[in-house]
Amino acid sequence: MYFRSFLFIALWIAIACLTNAQASADIYNPKPAKEDLILPMPGGANIAFRPVYLGEGDTPFAMRKFKVGDPNGGYKEYPTTVVIGGAFVGEEQGRKDWLYYMGKYEVTQAQYYAVMGLPEGKPEDLLKSQLPMNGVSWVEAMEFMDRYNQWLFGNALGKLPKNQSAVGYVRLPSEAEWEFAARGGSKVSADDFDRKKPYKGNVAKYEWFSGPKSSHNKIKKAGLLKPNILGIHDMLGNVAEMTNSLYQIEYYQGRSGGFTARGGHYLTSEKKLRSSMRTEEPFYIGSVKKGFKPNRKPTLGFRLTLSSIIYADRSTAKQLESAWEDYRGGKGAALPAAISVSPTSSQTNVKSKDAFLHLDRLKKELNKAGGIPQTAQQELGLLEASLGDIKFILKQADEDSAYAWSKIAAERGFFIYRELQKLPTLKQLIGNAEKAGRAKMIKKLKQRESQLSTNIEQALSTYSDSFRQLGTIGPVAIEKGFERYTKFLLERNAAEQLRVLKTVRQHFALFNKEKRADKEKWRKDLTVKKK
Repeated sequence: MYFRSFLFIALWIAIACLTNAQASADIYNPKPAKEDLILPMPGGANIAFRPVYLGEGDTPFAMRKFKVGDPNGGYKEYPTTVVIGGAFVGEEQGRKDWLYYMGKYEVTQAQYYAVMGLPEGKPEDLLKSQLPMNGVSWVEAMEFMDRYNQWLFGNALGKLPKNQSAVGYVRLPSEAEWEFAARGGSKVSADDFDRKKPYKGNVAKYEWFSGPKSSHNKIKKAGLLKPNILGIHDMLGNVAEMTNSLYQIEYYQGRSGGFTARGGHYLTSEKKLRSSMRTEEPFYIGSVKKGFKPNRKPTLGFRLTLSSIIYADRSTAKQLESAWEDYRGGKGAALPAAISVSPTSSQTNVKSKDAFLHLDRLKKELNKAGGIPQTAQQELGLLEASLGDIKFILKQADEDSAYAWSKIAAERGFFIYRELQKLPTLKQLIGNAEKAGRAKMIKKLKQRESQLSTNIEQALSTYSDSFRQLGTIGPVAIEKGFERYTKFLLERNAAEQLRVLKTVRQHFALFNKEKRADKEKWRKDLTVKKK
């Protein structure tokens, strides 16, 4: 009897402690983590942000170029190169770097009503609700941000991050900022950045999607699941998220429509969940007959970004001005939207054509003005010849580079193929050793298996890097490069390497079309199946 009473008291104490812990848990930041930036809100509420570093340093024009989209999303998500900049300078691992802050969670009902006030007739429980704020229009989200910014400026100015003397403020993220953070930003490798989802393993541990495996088709509290590598929760699911970008089919060119929403929601199937998912949302819904009303969907919410103005003060303007020429003549020269995904040679051809066009116009204008003096004609002729020589030299350099990179790609592919051949035999030897109970042999073989797997993974990364380099060269030069290497193998009667080369060329053709690495497919294609 005494023992039963003791167990009852212990159980009661445990339940009481658990209840108290749950009651004292921060409903605004249920998963606290290092580097969280916490800003206060009215009524004792708060909101958490995560830093998203660009990985490009802290120079005035440090920007991050990357590809948004995914070929499987159709023409609405065709891979496109975009460029983003940061809002503040921070420090990561002892290195200064530009960054912007992304909301750690979707804005919740508790946070929304803390700022906007609880409408008459609404239950008080909403001020403690961890559910994402849904069913609000884009304009209402803007009103929330305006009111919150005004409150911050008046009550918590010192808590806001600064860009020089410019104070930060909250806004909706742009499409590019959203997708960069959704893919893992600068914390992941180029290959992992290309993945449809930034998670390895069971997606249900990270995102809410439709069906009994996940949401059961109901909206869920923010922050219950694991975050992505940047510490951001629920980016791809639960509710779709408004952005600050107007919808354009090609991201930044063409007609502008409604606003862009990113990610899926609790009614989106797991198969459709992806970092590139984007939809056009009208500002108003309805018809001419029935009338129009603001677009408020139960599947649509929003997440905040912390940003700043660019020209913080005169010193900032001077820094940008002094750095402009070097930037524009260097990295910035390859950033125009019209040639954002073109090979480097194509970009050079555009510049070369422009130069010849300007030269031709100059000749015509001089002729109209009364003719070109003989000395000037000679100089113009030399200039035209020089431009032609440069074009020829660049063409030759392209062909040489194409051969070198096609050779590297082919040899990496062949290395992966040979290493993959060893795995089945090694696994069989491990199995035999386990049956025989030979512990030392098992350990030695497993170490070899681990090293072999590491070699394959490293080679796959080099394989994708060679494809990226080939992708900067024109298609004609690439074809000549592969043909030249094919001839090289034929002369050496390397039949096995020639067979693998066909697969390598198929891999590159797909990579060049989709602009995404697919290491799983490469590994599968280069694995020899036993007959």
